[in-house]
Amino acid sequence: MLSTIRNKSKGWVAYLIVGLITVPFALFGINQYFTGVSNVAVAVVNDDDIMKDEFLYEFNSNKRRIQEQLGSNYDPQVDNIVKQSTIETMINQLLLSQLADKLNYSTASGELMATIKANDMFHTDGVFSMEKYQQLLRLNGLNPTTYESLILKELTQNQIKFNLLNSSFMTPIALDKLQKINDQERSFSYFQIETNDYLDNVSVSNADVDNYFTENNDTFIEPQKVKVNFIELEADEIAKGISISEGELESLYEEEQDRFSTEEERKAQHILVETEETANEVLDLINNGLNFADLSKEYSIDTGSKDKAGDLGYFTKGVMVPEFESTVFEMSEGQISSPIKSDFGYHIIKLNSVKESTLKSFSSVRDELVSLATDKAAQKELYKLSEELSNLSYELSLDEVAAQLNLSVTESDFFNQNSTNYDPSFVKSAFSDVVLNKGENSELIEINQSRFVVLSLNEKLAKRVKDLGEVKDEIVSHLSTVAAKSLVDDLSNKVADLFMADNKESANKLMKDNNLEWADVDWVKRNSQDPNSDIVSRVFALSKPVDSPTYSSQSINNKSVIVLRLNNVRTSNTQPIAELGGIVLGFESEDVFGSIIRSLKSSNEVKVFRDLL
Repeated sequence: MLSTIRNKSKGWVAYLIVGLITVPFALFGINQYFTGVSNVAVAVVNDDDIMKDEFLYEFNSNKRRIQEQLGSNYDPQVDNIVKQSTIETMINQLLLSQLADKLNYSTASGELMATIKANDMFHTDGVFSMEKYQQLLRLNGLNPTTYESLILKELTQNQIKFNLLNSSFMTPIALDKLQKINDQERSFSYFQIETNDYLDNVSVSNADVDNYFTENNDTFIEPQKVKVNFIELEADEIAKGISISEGELESLYEEEQDRFSTEEERKAQHILVETEETANEVLDLINNGLNFADLSKEYSIDTGSKDKAGDLGYFTKGVMVPEFESTVFEMSEGQISSPIKSDFGYHIIKLNSVKESTLKSFSSVRDELVSLATDKAAQKELYKLSEELSNLSYELSLDEVAAQLNLSVTESDFFNQNSTNYDPSFVKSAFSDVVLNKGENSELIEINQSRFVVLSLNEKLAKRVKDLGEVKDEIVSHLSTVAAKSLVDDLSNKVADLFMADNKESANKLMKDNNLEWADVDWVKRNSQDPNSDIVSRVFALSKPVDSPTYSSQSINNKSVIVLRLNNVRTSNTQPIAELGGIVLGFESEDVFGSIIRSLKSSNEVKVFRDLL
């Protein structure tokens, strides 16, 4: 038994975070559930509510993750997309959970253990580590009971998808055809024409520029811009001025004993049976000299451990069910327990080994202590200064505030409301009514836990239409590119048309006049990167040549075109790989799975209160 799993655990609220902590087990960023007396339902799925607190938890987690990925490119307008995506995902999860309950799906404890132990995030040197497992859960505010209940529910729900795949099949003939298509090879030739090479062949008149400017005047609008002054507090900067005494380090070492200690671990094996009568029979057999491992294989109902002689590996406190744990942590090495009752049945436990708790030496963790102490002191000073900054900036100018706190005032560049050069909260505050129109200091802005800012307006520039002189070069460049692109499109189409009409002499002359030469590419497969994946995919979209090569002229983008000549196609007689059917059926089952979701939404009562999101 790896955990304190309860078979009747039905907490749908807990399920809402399964997507963040199951495979690939993106554990980081999980803190605690939101609660509140003002909590309201933002959606109803049949008789189950999706509460606003749970929605906000999911939304904020997803938002933080996207912000971390996009960094300064994050646009506040993305929030609406994230909100809609979050509530749709939560509804889908709840519908599937309800369906799994109706179908009476369940997951064996052995499958649960195998899933958790297979997760690389819990591995040390390629092997599952109970210490790392517990540490990651603690860091994210979870305990094994809660976490494993979530995984159990996820595995049960996934059976819907797996059953779709397992019930599907492909005929040998279909697989053979598919394998031949997959293994097909093609030889081809191509040449690419770049628009930039033909810019000197086109001209743009002043009248063209004037007309384009007049017709597209609204595209040359420069939005309102602002420049702000700001005072910034950063923990890293504060930390540079902090020194930690040896006494402080020693005190911190005493306070943080748990951080630098390894928990006591015990290694045990067990035999799990359904009744006390059977447990006593097995215990008598053990006392009469029969082998514990052999009896485990014969009698134990724990499918996850019986074939390993009931071995549970090393574990610490807080992992096993209470009845099991209280017994095993009172036993001596080599001791065999009397039958112990739990929710799973009756256990006979044999304690094989004990790893005592150890504490790392002060010298070995001194650098970590310095870093920890410095961070704590910097964070404490940061919040102290941020409170002072917030209070002072409410009444004083930023210059006066900076003088009192011995800080500096920084001036930003001009930026507009869609700027990605500054943090979204910074930009939002700069364009707030208080700062932009009333000329007051902003409230304290928390960029993140280690950075705070207060800003005020320095200068603002009104929205305006740029004059022709400012954008003339831009317009000339655009019109030149459009005209040159039209030239190369016509040229490539003419070459391809001449070849398809079997007028090779004229086609070759046109190529020679424009310094164009075929680049020959020998046999390639669909996944080839030579010359690049885009060209290869275009080649495999062409029809198979019959008596002569297949030609095609295609626009790559607004900068270039390509002419393709498919010379030949060949297939192999290899047998279909074993995984091919499963891969194809996987794609098909995803489509069916999507259909199930749509069907569930149409046949169940789903209400979303979008004004509350």
